Amino acid sequence: MDFKDLNLTELDKYLTEPEREEWQAIYASYRSGSVMHGNVVGVDLHEFSAVPKGKKKAEKLSMRCLIVIPYRVKIIIPETEVFITERSTGYHILHSMYGAKVSYVITHIDREAGFAIASRKIALDKIQHANFRRMANVGERVDVDVLAVGRDICTVTYNGFDVTLAQRDISYVSIEDLHDIMKPGDIRQAVVKEYNPDEKIMRFSIKEATAHPFDGIETRHPLGATRMAKIVGKYAGGVFCRLYDGETNVLCSYLTMQYDGDYKTGDLVEVIIQKYNYDKKQVYGKILRKMSK
Repeated sequence: MDFKDLNLTELDKYLTEPEREEWQAIYASYRSGSVMHGNVVGVDLHEFSAVPKGKKKAEKLSMRCLIVIPYRVKIIIPETEVFITERSTGYHILHSMYGAKVSYVITHIDREAGFAIASRKIALDKIQHANFRRMANVGERVDVDVLAVGRDICTVTYNGFDVTLAQRDISYVSIEDLHDIMKPGDIRQAVVKEYNPDEKIMRFSIKEATAHPFDGIETRHPLGATRMAKIVGKYAGGVFCRLYDGETNVLCSYLTMQYDGDYKTGDLVEVIIQKYNYDKKQVYGKILRKMSK
């Protein structure tokens, strides 16, 4: 039955107040295109009738959908309605959005079955237009919402723009798995690196919104000081050690009688700070001994 033909007075007669408020917000979004917000709680497969790209006739298509449940009503966002720019979403990106806060506009209501279909794509377009004149300037610090997190990239969203960040945009040091430091739904401060309203391009750096670990190095880790560190990698005979703060790298060499094969990635070691390179913002040291875990 079409939404306009529903007897909402009868259908909503026995709703509790929280249920009534939930449905009222859904009705309002459907009627006026107002933007709603909620957190992703899952990913389901649903079948839709749609016209595949390059074809003229509608077919039954099974597609993954983000699921948002504000209170009791299931909101279904098909993967084709998740992003403005076309991308191959596949399994991983939708499933990496659990817990993310998403915006959406209701496009279909099945009141009797108790669910609604929505479009995040339409919501993003509306948010972009609403904030066109108030968009942040290059160099400004803004709060971005973490939308999806992978092993070495993440996607954040700000004022209707989804921006994918590589590790170099997130941290001054390499992170083995970004899941260890962030998750969907987090809010992070970032510096606006580029904004082109005509091309609808935005770039951010979360890294540049934080202090560089080299700043103040002489006070925290003076020359001649010994520190506990973890070996995080090896390259060209050098050993990359990360201090206990988790963000200061020290490029180390060995003592004369030490053998590289005795030291593995993940080992805790004692290092001595020997030199700073101010141009590269790099710290150099030497491994003194292996420490017990």
